[in-house]
Amino acid sequence: MAGPLAAFDLGLNQGSAVLSLLERAKIPPQPPFYRLLFDYVAGVQGLFATRVRDILDEGGQAGEKLYKEFVAPYQPKEAIEVTIDRMVGRLKTLESLVMESSAAARQQSATLGAATERLTTAGVNPALLKDFVTRLQATNLRLFQANSKLLSELDAAHAELDATRDEMAAQRESAKRDPLTGLANRAGLDFAFVRLLQLPESRPLSCAVIDIDHFKTLNDGYGHQVGDEVLRVVSRSLLAAARSSDVIGRAGGDEFVVILPGAGLAAAADVADGLRAAIANASLKGALGPDVLGGVTASIGVAEYRENESVSSLIERADRCLYRAKSDGRNRVESVEA
Repeated sequence: MAGPLAAFDLGLNQGSAVLSLLERAKIPPQPPFYRLLFDYVAGVQGLFATRVRDILDEGGQAGEKLYKEFVAPYQPKEAIEVTIDRMVGRLKTLESLVMESSAAARQQSATLGAATERLTTAGVNPALLKDFVTRLQATNLRLFQANSKLLSELDAAHAELDATRDEMAAQRESAKRDPLTGLANRAGLDFAFVRLLQLPESRPLSCAVIDIDHFKTLNDGYGHQVGDEVLRVVSRSLLAAARSSDVIGRAGGDEFVVILPGAGLAAAADVADGLRAAIANASLKGALGPDVLGGVTASIGVAEYRENESVSSLIERADRCLYRAKSDGRNRVESVEA
C-alpha cells in the first residue's frame, strides 16, 4: 500500500496526478522528474516502481534521492553537449561554404551575362573574345575551388555524422550499464525484460535476485573501496558462472538480478545454485589482502514469470524467496514461495 506521499488521486488525470505528487513531495517540476513520476502514475511496473514509491513514502529530500538514483546516472550531459557543439560547428562551416559557392556561381552568371551582351552588340571582336574567355576562366576557377571545398567538407561531415551516430549509440548503451561493475543497471535490466518478454523463444523465463550476505557489515568494517571491490568480485563470479543467454545486472547496492530466458523454475534454481557456489568460491585476497580468511556468500531468490504478470510482480516474488533464503541461514537458494 502506498504511503501518503506516494499515493495519488485516481480521479485525477495522469498529468494532474503527477503535478500533485511533485507539489506534495516538494520536487521541482522539471522534465526528468515529470517523466519519472508520469510512468509511476501510469502504472509502468519496471524495476524502478517500488523504489520510487519507497522514496516518496520516506519524505524529505525526495527530489535529491530521485535525481541521484534515476536521473543523474542516465544523463551523460557532457558527452552529448560536446557532440552537439561539434555538429553545430560543422553545420556553420557548411553554411559558410554554401554561401561562398553561391556567390561564385552568381559571379559567373553575371560575367556570362555581361560578356554575352557585349559580344552580341559589338560583333565578334578577337580582343573582346579573349577578354571574355579570360574572365570566364577566372570565374570558373573560383567556382571550382568553392565547390571542391564544399564537397570536401560534405565528405568530412558525412564521416563525422557516422562517428557521432556511433558515439550516441555507445552513450545509449552506457546509460544502461552500471559504471562500477559494467553490468546492466536498472535501465538496462528493464530494457532486457521488455525485449525478452516479447520473444516467444525466451519462454519459460525466470529471474534470480541475489543479495550479498552481511555486505553492510563488510562495507562498514573495511570501507567503501573494499566494498566496491567485493561487488566487482561478485560481478566477475556471476559472469563466469552464468549461461551465455542470461542477462546479469546490478539493481543497486549489493543486490543483483539475473534474467534467465528459457529456464523454468527448476532449471533456474539449478543455475542460481551454480551462481551461489561461484560467489562462495571466489577469492577475496585481491580485495582484503593475502591474510583474509573465508570469503563472501550470497542468498538468492528465484521466481518464474507468469503470463501477463508485471516485471515488478516477478521481482517481488523473487524477493520473497530471497528473504526466506536469508532467514533460513543465508548462502542458499529458495525458489518456492511460502
